[in-house]
Amino acid sequence: MKIHSILKHFSSTAARNLAVCGLLAGTLTASDVYADPGLRSVFDGPAASGTATKSLVHGDQSFRVVNASGYQSRAESNSVATVGHMPESSAAGAVVQTSCHSCGTSCGGACGSSYGGGYGGYSAMNLSGEYGGCGIACKPYWYVRGEAVYMELNSSDRATFSRNFALDEFDFEFAPRITVGSVPDCVHGWEASFVGPLEWDMGASLTNGAGGIDTLLVPGAPIVDADLSTFNDSVFQAQAYQAEYWSIEANKTLIGWEVAKILFGARYIDYDELYNYNSQDAGGNRGLLISDVENSLFGLQVGIDLLYPVSCHGSVDFRGRAGGYLNFAESDTRLFNAGSTVVANIDEDTEIAGVFELGTGYSYALGEMLTLRAGFEVWYVTGLATAADQISPVVTTNFGRSIQMDDDIFITGLTASAQFKF
Repeated sequence: MKIHSILKHFSSTAARNLAVCGLLAGTLTASDVYADPGLRSVFDGPAASGTATKSLVHGDQSFRVVNASGYQSRAESNSVATVGHMPESSAAGAVVQTSCHSCGTSCGGACGSSYGGGYGGYSAMNLSGEYGGCGIACKPYWYVRGEAVYMELNSSDRATFSRNFALDEFDFEFAPRITVGSVPDCVHGWEASFVGPLEWDMGASLTNGAGGIDTLLVPGAPIVDADLSTFNDSVFQAQAYQAEYWSIEANKTLIGWEVAKILFGARYIDYDELYNYNSQDAGGNRGLLISDVENSLFGLQVGIDLLYPVSCHGSVDFRGRAGGYLNFAESDTRLFNAGSTVVANIDEDTEIAGVFELGTGYSYALGEMLTLRAGFEVWYVTGLATAADQISPVVTTNFGRSIQMDDDIFITGLTASAQFKF
């Protein structure tokens, strides 16, 4: 009786357990969820096609089965992606670091910057967060700058040989400066510039019908007083001093994000002076002293232009040039008195000269194409031959025979320009 009760209890327990297992198996077979089809093999049977798969049901709760590889962890979402040496990357949810090392030579040595305005071009990431290798290279562009320079010549010497009146100073004079340049790849470029001609002149005269206008010229052996007769007790005297300057240059340029430009190239400068001293005595006899010099400077120069933005459209700038030159100079000195040639000397020589330019200004951008600028500049030229340096109050036969080339000049003034970029 006891054994029969045990068997009966065991049979009912086994039947109950089998019923539970059957119910669970039926539930797993009948339930459908939308999950990753890659997990179909977990349940020992083929999963439904498409996006249908299985779920786990425990009691009255259903649990969705997903593939963990399809989701990012917190550590992965906060990761830093370095794309400086990678062909592609994504900017979504990541801190992107770019490097110009990936450019190679495909961008001409120029990577786009992170600022797409007027100082560097474009970012290496486009608007959709895709990395473009070395960034979008700057578009090639040309620029033409027209300037008006308003300059004054300050020479160290003043030729004044009349005892009764003197010459004044040179006035400010206008001249154009035209610059044309090209930048094919944001960094490497070239430009050519021409300035001039700047023409200065000053003059003075004196008339006295009674005579009495005298000169500072004195004879030196073998010259005698009679050789300077028309310059003493004159009824009329006049002095004139003229100077002319112009230059042309061609340079290779290196530009850094359009705020710094380094240049080096060749330049030619032409500087000439002419001094005239006329005299007439009561008898109508005339005297003339002429000192004419020409300086032709050929050389190499380096320079730098710096731009410092101070507002959204405004910038202050610095301009510097320095160059070494060979000066091929010529002088022609002549003295005539009452129809006779007293002195006639011509000479030429070559000397080393230096040219230095400094300037500063303010520019304002009116859009991407037009920029206006105003500034101040100083030019210094040394190793020149000047007209005043070839003559002296003591007149001899060696007057102007050996050209003097140790003079210098300062040129100072204002500039105003408009630059077109296209």
